[in-house]
Amino acid sequence: MKILKIYGWAFLAVAILGAFIFLPTFFLPGRDVDLPVYSKTTAREIAKNLKEKGIVRFAFPFRLLSKLTHADRKLKAGLYRLNPRMSLWEVLTTLSEGKSELLALKVPEGFITDQIAQELEKMKVMPVVEFMKIAQDTRLLKSLGIQGPTVEGFLFPETYRVPVGADAQALLELMVRQFFDSVGDDFEDRCRQRGLTPYQAVILASIVEKEAQRADERPMIAGVMYNRIHQKIRLEVNATLNYVLENKRAWLTNDQINIQSPYNTYQHRGLPPTPICNPGLASIQAVLDP
Repeated sequence: MKILKIYGWAFLAVAILGAFIFLPTFFLPGRDVDLPVYSKTTAREIAKNLKEKGIVRFAFPFRLLSKLTHADRKLKAGLYRLNPRMSLWEVLTTLSEGKSELLALKVPEGFITDQIAQELEKMKVMPVVEFMKIAQDTRLLKSLGIQGPTVEGFLFPETYRVPVGADAQALLELMVRQFFDSVGDDFEDRCRQRGLTPYQAVILASIVEKEAQRADERPMIAGVMYNRIHQKIRLEVNATLNYVLENKRAWLTNDQINIQSPYNTYQHRGLPPTPICNPGLASIQAVLDP
């Protein structure tokens, strides 16, 4: 009789645990929420965000389940669409494995913002104008620590999981946060040691990204750019002018070199006013350690 009682309590505990894991967290309908996950985001941080956004009732069960299933080691950067009616198990498997409706947005090193917007439209995630509008929202950019007029340079090259109809601001914030997570907390200090502001360092890294043909060329190109800046010599880089030219060429014509533009480094000394692409981590490291 005593054994039956123990088994009864054990069965009840398993049933409660199973219901907690596999039944919907909330039974009433709720709106979809796009949750950003960064490559360095911990399960603890995700659990906190899930609770704040009303996807789960308590943070601890998510952390525990992700630890027991090792799902915390499988989390991939992306914008995940979740709903309060999802079970804890559905939330966890969505974040660790993704769903079929999540698309892979590949952002290569050297892509410009417009190319990313074009790719998003091609994937039917969102229109070009929607992403470009948010990419030029100076109030939002300032809140993210970007001093320039656009987000150019800070959309970190990575493969992101995104849903169709993703929120443009949430996606942009995800990519910018990925940038700052990747460059590290000492990024600003390392820039200052080189006599640059973080924004200037990103501009220089974008030039290195566009000019380098091979990985081992990056530090050398960065060193050449530093020397020209310190000696107040014009950079004379084709890539800066190609950023604003419709007819882009590896070798510019005389007419193109004479075009009046702040991006024309054949005519103007110093750096162009903004980054000319979104550089990868290798180009940023080359600027910080030429």
